[in-house]
Amino acid sequence: MKRVIFLRSMWMGVILLGVSFVAFMLMRALPGDFVLAAAGAQMLQPDVLDAMRRDLGLDRPLVEQYLSWLSGVLRGDFGTSFVTRQPVLHELWPRFLVTLELALIAAAIALIMGVGTGLASARFRGAADWIVRLYNGFIIAVPNFVVGTLIVLLVGLYFPELAVLGYVPFREDPVGNVFGLILPAFALALAISVTISENTRAAVLEVSNQDFVMVARAKGLLPRTILWNYLMRNALTPIITVTGLQVATLLGGSILVETIFAIPGMGQYLFDSITSRDYPAIQAIVLVAAACVVFVNTLADIAYAHADARVET
Repeated sequence: MKRVIFLRSMWMGVILLGVSFVAFMLMRALPGDFVLAAAGAQMLQPDVLDAMRRDLGLDRPLVEQYLSWLSGVLRGDFGTSFVTRQPVLHELWPRFLVTLELALIAAAIALIMGVGTGLASARFRGAADWIVRLYNGFIIAVPNFVVGTLIVLLVGLYFPELAVLGYVPFREDPVGNVFGLILPAFALALAISVTISENTRAAVLEVSNQDFVMVARAKGLLPRTILWNYLMRNALTPIITVTGLQVATLLGGSILVETIFAIPGMGQYLFDSITSRDYPAIQAIVLVAAACVVFVNTLADIAYAHADARVET
């Protein structure tokens, strides 16, 4: 197990380094920069624009800019926002906590729905299987931002007393905070729960035909015992893998959902930063999001190795 953790940790560093470099270069490849975006419709003289770029360090070679930014990140300094002139880390941290809370609630909903419907489909077959497969096919075809928009419209139309838009800080009202995130988390979790459901169904059906399950049934063991000690335990490895991959995508999918529900999270911060070409903020958000994705996948690999004794540790 220690070897798995060490190797995955090494790969995390390499992947994050590559992601940060690619994101840095791609942002600079976009037409225009922060200076032009800040100038807007104002017709500033070229020497004024050049002076602004020198002040921000945008006139230096790209590799030099990247190495300077990377050295700051290694010291815990993500730079200063071009727009607000405040440390990026101070602005990003509270937004990251909001997005993390939203992602955790969505992950819990997706796991409950996905594993529950997948088990029901595999165990009961017949009408239950057809209903679950039809439901999965319908949900997977609808993007989460469409679901989010429909939730806002329907709840606002039929339940106007419920506050759909906006965000209540946890410190002010813990109960209101959690309930305020359930609807956006539900919109975010639907598509992911379908993928988990289909993979759970396939894994349980595959294990159901194994010889050791037939022997357990022949011994007269209780169906509950067969389900949890034989079926689910041996079907865990593919479920863990797909769940880790799907949960990691919650951070990326939260951008549109946060915008629709007016949640001040990391996704909305990224959207605003890209619009204003706020390079330090964009770089920090991309790096943090990539770190979360790699970390979740690493946890899935470790859980996979723990659940399956055949994986080399």
